[in-house]
Amino acid sequence: MSSTRFTISLEDLKAIVEKLTHETCTDNPHLPYPDFGCIGFNGLYLCDSEHRYDTTPINTNIFAMTCGDGVHFSLLEITEKIQPIIMTVPCNSGNSIKDNNIIIAENINEFLSLGFYNGWGYLEQLCYDQEWVINFYSKEDMDEDYQNGIEIIFTKKIRSTFGLEHQPLMDERLKELEEKYFHLLEFDPEILAYFSENPI
Repeated sequence: MSSTRFTISLEDLKAIVEKLTHETCTDNPHLPYPDFGCIGFNGLYLCDSEHRYDTTPINTNIFAMTCGDGVHFSLLEITEKIQPIIMTVPCNSGNSIKDNNIIIAENINEFLSLGFYNGWGYLEQLCYDQEWVINFYSKEDMDEDYQNGIEIIFTKKIRSTFGLEHQPLMDERLKELEEKYFHLLEFDPEILAYFSENPI
């Protein structure tokens, strides 16, 4: 788990991302999408509830997206320290709402620590090839282009600012988070009825 002693709030994250984005854009004028708060490899962009889909839990706060296939992240506020992060993958086909939603972290600290090495953009692949994703996030991408790229420069600023340590992505942890928190998520009754009436 991250060595950060305080729990990072959504407000903390937004403020720091805005500050670091401005600094990074100033230092690196070739930064893509300079109007967004860009975190990490393959893009993670802060956003708001307008990006809600039918399969998004209705009792969560959307705060980021990957800009790919509608994948987005939301936060379920339970306590100050326990605020599970849910990744919603609207395009994934399945026979249950669980196929579209994965709880990937217990709070923002853990979420940021998952992307310590390689950012957060490939987390969506958990729905399709979990073994590959877990391996990908276990070690840093040392490809020269990546190491010289704007994405890792920004990611390193994020982890330095918050004092993060790498948090391995593990199957056991994902199962633990699902067991502890998935039952607390609320969904539109119509989408639940759809899955019930249209099993694959």
